[in-house]
Amino acid sequence: MRIALVAIVLIACVPLVWLELPAARAQTLDPLVADPQHYKLEIENQWVRVIRERMGPNEKMPMHQHPAPGSVIVFLTDRHNRLTAPDGTGQELRNHAGDLMWSPASTHRSENLNAAPFEAVQIEPRRPANKTAASPAAPPTSQDKLDATVVDPQHYHVELDNEYVRVIRVSIGPHEKLRLHKHPETGAVLVHLTDQNMRLTLSDGTTRASQYAAKRVRWVDPGAAHQDENLSDAPLRFIRIELKLAVNRESRSKN
Repeated sequence: MRIALVAIVLIACVPLVWLELPAARAQTLDPLVADPQHYKLEIENQWVRVIRERMGPNEKMPMHQHPAPGSVIVFLTDRHNRLTAPDGTGQELRNHAGDLMWSPASTHRSENLNAAPFEAVQIEPRRPANKTAASPAAPPTSQDKLDATVVDPQHYHVELDNEYVRVIRVSIGPHEKLRLHKHPETGAVLVHLTDQNMRLTLSDGTTRASQYAAKRVRWVDPGAAHQDENLSDAPLRFIRIELKLAVNRESRSKN
Protein backbone atom coordinates (compact mmCIF):
# COMPACT_ATOMS: atom_id res chain seq x y z
CA MET A 1 0.00 0.00 0.00
CA ARG A 2 2.81 2.40 0.86
CA ILE A 3 4.51 1.72 -2.51
CA ALA A 4 1.23 2.35 -4.32
CA LEU A 5 0.72 5.68 -2.54
CA VAL A 6 4.24 6.83 -3.45
CA ALA A 7 3.63 5.89 -7.07
CA ILE A 8 0.38 7.88 -7.13
CA VAL A 9 2.11 10.94 -5.67
CA LEU A 10 4.91 10.75 -8.23
CA ILE A 11 2.50 10.34 -11.13
CA ALA A 12 0.39 13.26 -9.90
CA CYS A 13 3.47 15.48 -9.81
CA VAL A 14 4.57 14.71 -13.36
CA PRO A 15 2.09 17.04 -15.17
CA LEU A 16 3.04 19.97 -12.93
CA VAL A 17 6.75 19.46 -13.58
CA TRP A 18 6.10 19.03 -17.30
CA LEU A 19 4.16 22.30 -17.44
CA GLU A 20 6.95 24.16 -15.66
CA LEU A 21 9.73 22.89 -17.92
CA PRO A 22 9.18 25.15 -21.00
CA ALA A 23 9.26 28.39 -18.98
CA ALA A 24 12.25 27.26 -16.92
CA ARG A 25 14.05 26.09 -20.05
CA ALA A 26 13.40 29.41 -21.83
CA GLN A 27 14.79 31.32 -18.85
CA THR A 28 17.87 29.09 -18.77
CA LEU A 29 18.45 29.64 -22.50
CA ASP A 30 18.23 33.42 -22.19
CA PRO A 31 21.55 34.76 -23.59
CA LEU A 32 22.43 36.59 -20.37
CA VAL A 33 21.95 33.37 -18.38
CA ALA A 34 23.20 30.79 -20.88
CA ASP A 35 26.27 32.74 -21.98
CA PRO A 36 27.23 35.69 -19.73
CA GLN A 37 30.78 35.48 -21.10
CA HIS A 38 29.64 36.79 -24.49
CA TYR A 39 26.43 38.72 -23.68
CA LYS A 40 26.22 41.82 -21.46
CA LEU A 41 23.19 43.90 -20.50
CA GLU A 42 23.38 47.49 -21.76
CA ILE A 43 19.88 48.93 -21.16
CA GLU A 44 16.72 47.55 -19.60
CA ASN A 45 13.38 49.20 -18.92
CA GLN A 46 9.70 48.44 -19.40
CA TRP A 47 9.93 49.11 -23.13
CA VAL A 48 13.16 47.52 -24.25
CA ARG A 49 16.15 45.37 -23.39
CA VAL A 50 19.48 46.00 -25.12
CA ILE A 51 22.27 43.44 -24.95
CA ARG A 52 25.79 43.61 -26.35
CA GLU A 53 27.29 40.53 -27.97
CA ARG A 54 31.04 40.00 -28.26
CA MET A 55 32.93 36.99 -29.59
CA GLY A 56 36.65 36.51 -30.02
CA PRO A 57 38.19 35.21 -33.25
CA ASN A 58 36.78 31.75 -34.13
CA GLU A 59 34.96 31.51 -30.79
CA LYS A 60 31.79 29.49 -30.25
CA MET A 61 28.69 30.16 -28.14
CA PRO A 62 26.48 27.56 -26.43
CA MET A 63 22.84 27.06 -27.35
CA HIS A 64 20.72 30.10 -26.40
CA GLN A 65 17.36 31.65 -27.20
CA HIS A 66 16.38 35.14 -28.32
CA PRO A 67 12.82 36.00 -27.20
CA ALA A 68 9.76 37.06 -29.17
CA PRO A 69 8.91 39.26 -30.92
CA GLY A 70 12.51 39.55 -32.14
CA SER A 71 15.13 42.27 -32.16
CA VAL A 72 16.95 44.89 -34.16
CA ILE A 73 20.60 43.89 -34.57
CA VAL A 74 23.17 46.61 -35.28
CA PHE A 75 26.55 45.25 -36.31
CA LEU A 76 29.54 47.09 -34.87
CA THR A 77 32.06 44.89 -36.71
CA ASP A 78 31.92 42.71 -39.81
CA ARG A 79 30.14 39.39 -39.26
CA HIS A 80 30.79 35.93 -40.67
CA ASN A 81 28.96 33.60 -38.30
CA ARG A 82 27.51 30.12 -38.42
CA LEU A 83 24.20 29.64 -36.56
CA THR A 84 23.14 26.08 -35.70
CA ALA A 85 19.55 25.32 -34.68
CA PRO A 86 18.59 22.65 -32.11
CA ASP A 87 17.75 20.22 -34.96
CA GLY A 88 21.30 20.54 -36.31
CA THR A 89 20.50 22.65 -39.37
CA GLY A 90 22.95 25.51 -39.88
CA GLN A 91 23.40 28.67 -41.88
CA GLU A 92 26.29 31.03 -42.51
CA LEU A 93 25.57 34.76 -42.30
CA ARG A 94 27.66 37.74 -43.40
CA ASN A 95 27.21 41.43 -42.60
CA HIS A 96 29.36 44.55 -42.63
CA ALA A 97 30.03 46.91 -39.73
CA GLY A 98 27.20 49.45 -39.64
CA ASP A 99 24.61 47.09 -41.15
CA LEU A 100 21.36 46.45 -39.32
CA MET A 101 18.52 43.95 -39.56
CA TRP A 102 15.35 42.69 -37.89
CA SER A 103 15.92 39.22 -36.43
CA PRO A 104 12.88 37.08 -35.44
CA ALA A 105 12.90 35.09 -32.20
CA SER A 106 15.20 32.08 -32.52
CA THR A 107 17.17 29.38 -30.70
CA HIS A 108 20.69 28.49 -31.88
CA ARG A 109 24.37 28.06 -31.23
CA SER A 110 26.74 30.58 -32.81
CA GLU A 111 30.29 30.40 -34.12
CA ASN A 112 32.47 33.30 -35.25
CA LEU A 113 34.10 32.17 -38.50
CA ASN A 114 36.29 35.26 -38.74
CA ALA A 115 39.85 35.54 -37.49
CA ALA A 116 38.83 38.85 -35.89
CA PRO A 117 36.58 39.82 -32.95
CA PHE A 118 32.84 40.16 -33.55
CA GLU A 119 30.58 42.73 -31.83
CA ALA A 120 26.93 43.68 -32.20
CA VAL A 121 24.05 45.07 -30.15
CA GLN A 122 20.56 43.60 -30.05
CA ILE A 123 17.58 45.82 -29.26
CA GLU A 124 14.62 43.76 -28.03
CA PRO A 125 11.30 45.69 -27.94
CA ARG A 126 8.92 44.84 -25.11
CA ARG A 127 5.24 45.20 -24.33
CA PRO A 128 4.90 45.74 -20.56
CA ALA A 129 3.16 42.69 -19.06
CA ASN A 130 1.48 44.65 -16.25
CA LYS A 131 -0.12 47.22 -18.53
CA THR A 132 -2.83 47.11 -21.12
CA ALA A 133 -1.49 47.11 -24.66
CA ALA A 134 -0.69 50.61 -25.77
CA SER A 135 -1.43 51.69 -29.30
CA PRO A 136 1.72 52.08 -31.39
CA ALA A 137 2.68 55.65 -32.20
CA ALA A 138 1.17 56.72 -35.49
CA PRO A 139 3.74 56.66 -38.31
CA PRO A 140 4.80 60.06 -39.63
CA THR A 141 2.72 61.39 -42.50
CA SER A 142 2.95 64.41 -44.75
CA GLN A 143 1.18 66.29 -41.95
CA ASP A 144 4.13 65.76 -39.59
CA LYS A 145 6.04 68.61 -41.11
CA LEU A 146 8.86 68.57 -38.55
CA ASP A 147 9.48 64.81 -38.53
CA ALA A 148 13.17 64.29 -39.30
CA THR A 149 12.49 61.85 -42.15
CA VAL A 150 10.08 64.32 -43.76
CA VAL A 151 12.14 67.47 -43.25
CA ASP A 152 15.48 65.93 -44.23
CA PRO A 153 15.30 62.42 -45.75
CA GLN A 154 18.84 62.82 -47.11
CA HIS A 155 20.30 62.73 -43.59
CA TYR A 156 17.54 60.77 -41.77
CA HIS A 157 16.86 57.60 -43.73
CA VAL A 158 14.30 54.99 -42.61
CA GLU A 159 16.00 51.58 -42.82
CA LEU A 160 13.39 49.41 -41.10
CA ASP A 161 9.77 49.92 -40.08
CA ASN A 162 7.40 47.40 -38.47
CA GLU A 163 4.77 47.30 -35.73
CA TYR A 164 7.39 47.55 -32.97
CA VAL A 165 10.10 49.90 -34.23
CA ARG A 166 11.08 52.51 -36.76
CA VAL A 167 14.83 52.47 -37.37
CA ILE A 168 16.57 55.52 -38.84
CA ARG A 169 20.12 55.80 -40.11
CA VAL A 170 21.52 59.28 -39.43
CA SER A 171 24.50 60.54 -41.48
CA ILE A 172 25.91 64.06 -41.04
CA GLY A 173 28.92 65.36 -42.94
CA PRO A 174 31.85 67.21 -41.32
CA HIS A 175 30.71 70.59 -39.89
CA GLU A 176 27.25 70.14 -41.38
CA LYS A 177 24.26 71.75 -39.66
CA LEU A 178 20.89 70.20 -40.38
CA ARG A 179 17.38 71.60 -40.52
CA LEU A 180 15.07 72.03 -37.54
CA HIS A 181 13.27 68.75 -36.94
CA LYS A 182 11.47 66.66 -34.32
CA HIS A 183 11.25 62.98 -33.44
CA PRO A 184 8.06 61.04 -32.50
CA GLU A 185 6.75 61.11 -28.93
CA THR A 186 8.30 57.75 -28.09
CA GLY A 187 11.42 56.57 -26.33
CA ALA A 188 14.33 55.50 -28.50
CA VAL A 189 17.69 53.74 -28.40
CA LEU A 190 20.70 55.33 -30.12
CA VAL A 191 23.67 53.30 -31.33
CA HIS A 192 26.70 55.44 -32.15
CA LEU A 193 28.65 54.10 -35.12
CA THR A 194 31.25 56.89 -34.94
CA ASP A 195 32.49 59.29 -32.28
CA GLN A 196 30.01 62.12 -31.81
CA ASN A 197 30.88 65.76 -31.21
CA MET A 198 27.65 67.58 -31.91
CA ARG A 199 25.82 70.76 -30.98
CA LEU A 200 22.03 70.69 -30.58
CA THR A 201 20.22 73.99 -31.12
CA LEU A 202 16.62 74.24 -29.91
CA SER A 203 13.96 76.33 -31.62
CA ASP A 204 14.38 79.06 -28.97
CA GLY A 205 18.10 79.36 -29.78
CA THR A 206 19.47 77.59 -26.71
CA THR A 207 22.25 75.08 -27.36
CA ARG A 208 23.81 72.07 -25.68
CA ALA A 209 26.75 69.83 -26.44
CA SER A 210 26.31 66.14 -27.27
CA GLN A 211 29.46 64.02 -27.12
CA TYR A 212 29.59 60.22 -27.18
CA ALA A 213 32.15 57.59 -28.16
CA ALA A 214 31.73 55.19 -31.07
CA LYS A 215 29.88 51.96 -30.14
CA ARG A 216 28.10 53.66 -27.23
CA VAL A 217 24.44 52.68 -26.80
CA ARG A 218 21.97 54.86 -24.90
CA TRP A 219 18.28 55.44 -24.16
CA VAL A 220 16.69 58.79 -25.02
CA ASP A 221 13.28 60.17 -24.04
CA PRO A 222 11.15 62.26 -26.43
CA GLY A 223 12.53 65.77 -26.86
CA ALA A 224 11.81 69.18 -28.32
CA ALA A 225 12.44 70.26 -31.91
CA HIS A 226 16.12 70.96 -32.58
CA GLN A 227 18.92 71.20 -35.13
CA ASP A 228 21.93 68.85 -35.21
CA GLU A 229 25.36 70.28 -36.03
CA ASN A 230 28.41 68.07 -36.48
CA LEU A 231 31.41 69.90 -34.96
CA SER A 232 33.89 67.27 -36.10
CA ASP A 233 36.17 67.10 -39.15
CA ALA A 234 34.87 63.55 -39.76
CA PRO A 235 31.42 62.27 -40.78
CA LEU A 236 28.99 61.47 -37.97
CA ARG A 237 26.85 58.34 -38.14
CA PHE A 238 24.42 56.74 -35.70
CA ILE A 239 21.34 54.52 -35.68
CA ARG A 240 18.11 55.64 -34.02
CA ILE A 241 15.70 52.85 -32.98
CA GLU A 242 12.31 54.35 -32.10
CA LEU A 243 10.19 52.07 -29.87
CA LYS A 244 6.62 52.53 -31.08
CA LEU A 245 5.08 51.27 -27.81
CA ALA A 246 7.32 53.43 -25.59
CA VAL A 247 4.86 56.27 -25.21
CA ASN A 248 5.23 56.75 -21.43
CA ARG A 249 7.64 59.60 -20.62
CA GLU A 250 8.01 58.25 -17.08
CA SER A 251 9.93 55.15 -18.20
CA ARG A 252 13.22 54.62 -16.42
CA SER A 253 16.24 52.72 -17.66
CA LYS A 254 19.40 51.08 -16.35
CA ASN A 255 22.30 52.12 -18.62
